[in-house]
Amino acid sequence: MFIPALLLLSHGTATVQGFDVQRLHLIGTRMREFVDQKQVAGVVTLIQRKGHRVWLDCQGLANVEERRPMEPDTIFQVMSMTKPVTAIAVMLCVERGLLRLDDKVERYLPQFANLKVAQADGTLKPRTKALTVRHLLTHTSGLSSTDPGGLSDDEKIKLTLAQYADHFGSDPLQAQPGERIAYSGPGIAAAGRIVEIVTGQKLEDFMQNEIFGPLGMKDTTFFARESAHPRIASMYVAEKGILSKFQPDPFRKGAKLANPAGGLYSTASDMATLIQCIANHGSLGKFRMLSPRSTEVMTTVQTGDLLSDGSDAQGYGLGFSVIRGAAGTQTLRPIGSFGHTGAFCTEYWADPKSGVVCVFMSQSFSDEVRKTFNAMANAAFVGP
Repeated sequence: MFIPALLLLSHGTATVQGFDVQRLHLIGTRMREFVDQKQVAGVVTLIQRKGHRVWLDCQGLANVEERRPMEPDTIFQVMSMTKPVTAIAVMLCVERGLLRLDDKVERYLPQFANLKVAQADGTLKPRTKALTVRHLLTHTSGLSSTDPGGLSDDEKIKLTLAQYADHFGSDPLQAQPGERIAYSGPGIAAAGRIVEIVTGQKLEDFMQNEIFGPLGMKDTTFFARESAHPRIASMYVAEKGILSKFQPDPFRKGAKLANPAGGLYSTASDMATLIQCIANHGSLGKFRMLSPRSTEVMTTVQTGDLLSDGSDAQGYGLGFSVIRGAAGTQTLRPIGSFGHTGAFCTEYWADPKSGVVCVFMSQSFSDEVRKTFNAMANAAFVGP
């Protein structure tokens, strides 16, 4: 049985790192209540500061039917938390001179060359601005949030990334590039395909060789190994106090697509390692993944005064979302903190000023639980 990290770590560890131990303890209690109320099957929460872990707690079940408990090494489908990892891969290519952020996308993906822009009246107008790699990473490309050509999830997963990219160009842009923020998975997928083109490697191999392997992220992958299946959490939907399994196959058997926008499996510890590296200006221990200049650009707002969903809550760096205004501080996250969520209620974020890193993992649609953790984690940090 897993013992919460608060009991494993000395109270002095948390206190030295600026956390109130009693407030940390309340997080585990509240997460347990959410589990008991069947809002989620289970959660894993992690907090560290400047690389020092002060909290790791597991509550509830990874699989209800099997009564399999959440553990520190439980594997989750982290969905859109994949997007910043794809941006990291792009920036590795930029640093090596293989591409530039302001390169036209059509240079690598010719199917984008003749894209037109859809109008409110249903007509199409010519594109008047170049569509660049930077636009893809900042969600300002004008690309739709839906898959090109009307592909279903079942169809998409059977394609390689190269085959998926062949469908681009079948749908018009929804806005001129650079004119508005419109969250787009296909835009990030296009960026991932460009990485394959300029490196000559499959995206999954490039990420393993250049990111996951060097950082020691041994449980992060696009394709679930059969030996890891017993550690993968199942996804549940909560309705009126009843948990129902959402996916018949969380292992994605037969999948070919290394989805740059949402395909990774990972653990809380691996995700903490990744975002800690970015918070450390691109290095972890003796390994330097990116330069400080690159990580600064990735984690500061690059979308100017453009509003996301009409709010100043967040803007975008490259791949990462960044808290930019008062509306984004509802969970006490500080302005300037950066990270990303996943559709199955996962999140990682870091605050560059305090050095705090937080990871929340579940497999549900309960944003209430995730946001409650964020608020409690921020309230537990009392500095300095």
